[in-house]
Amino acid sequence: MHGFELKDIELLSQDVEEGICQVLADKWLESQILSLPGCNAASTSSSSITEGSKSPLERKLGVFFKHQIESDTSPVCGDGYRAGKQAILKYSLTNTLEHIRLTAYFPC
Repeated sequence: MHGFELKDIELLSQDVEEGICQVLADKWLESQILSLPGCNAASTSSSSITEGSKSPLERKLGVFFKHQIESDTSPVCGDGYRAGKQAILKYSLTNTLEHIRLTAYFPC
């Protein structure tokens, strides 16, 4: 457990719990990478972040951790992340979290 809990949910499957935590971690990393000096707001997938920051170590760490999240092949964290990311892209973060709160599952 990551310390992230949705109120009123007693049992979340591991893939939903880990997946939504990985999505939130990915979003946080993206915000940190975008806030680095010299970074533009263009695409921030791990393959498209360019050098040029005044803080190359922070950028490299952020890119590394984003890549780890995006490329995880485990059924729990990796598949959970991809299901959570798909739901958020389709329904928004707020609506996805509400759906999880109501059903304990990602929306389809």
